[in-house]
Amino acid sequence: MSLEKQIFLVDDHTIVRDGLKAIIQKLGEYKITGSFGNGNDLLTAIKEGKKSDLIILDVSMPGLSGEQVLKELNAMGSTIPVLILTLGSDEDVLVRLFRLGARGYLHKNCTAAVMKEALREIFQKGLYHNDFLAQALRTKEKPSRPDPKESIVRMLTEREKDFLHLVFHDDEYTYEQIAHMMSVHRRTVDGYRESIFDKFGIKSKTGLVLFMVRNGLLEELQKTK
Repeated sequence: MSLEKQIFLVDDHTIVRDGLKAIIQKLGEYKITGSFGNGNDLLTAIKEGKKSDLIILDVSMPGLSGEQVLKELNAMGSTIPVLILTLGSDEDVLVRLFRLGARGYLHKNCTAAVMKEALREIFQKGLYHNDFLAQALRTKEKPSRPDPKESIVRMLTEREKDFLHLVFHDDEYTYEQIAHMMSVHRRTVDGYRESIFDKFGIKSKTGLVLFMVRNGLLEELQKTK
């Protein structure tokens, strides 16, 4: 009878780690031997000589991100396979992670069956290559793909760009403060917002945040300044 595969879990949410641990250990072939709330604790454990057959690594964490942890693991010469765990599906990020050596990608809302398949593929074949990743890699290999971010930015007026810069400023300005800083009436600011909503089918400020993040527009807008 083969020994259980040892797995390290790295996620900043305790409830996520506990849930994954329960799911994985119910599969019967694996044992969670390390549970870490951040990347630094994982790296410290490995430096101290703790062994594992696989690391399941969250991408978005306070402190070191999953991408930074992968870079550190590479610098340390670690050969432990890494399975990426994320709530997002940004192609650029995922492609970078795989180029850094990640062996697979799983969405946090995946089923136990998908988790089982990913673990089996990594341990048997060295890679879990799902459909989303395959599409992302094919897309990134096309050198002349038009950038949709540029098209979106071109649809914005200069004042709408100014409005968005202030909406997403680190100081979290209110609409009243934005109106004052832009030297316009509050109703004019509302007009900028509604115009942006109409152009892109956005329904709320939360929807605007998701739209900006999903399309990488914060960085793109910065280029126009």
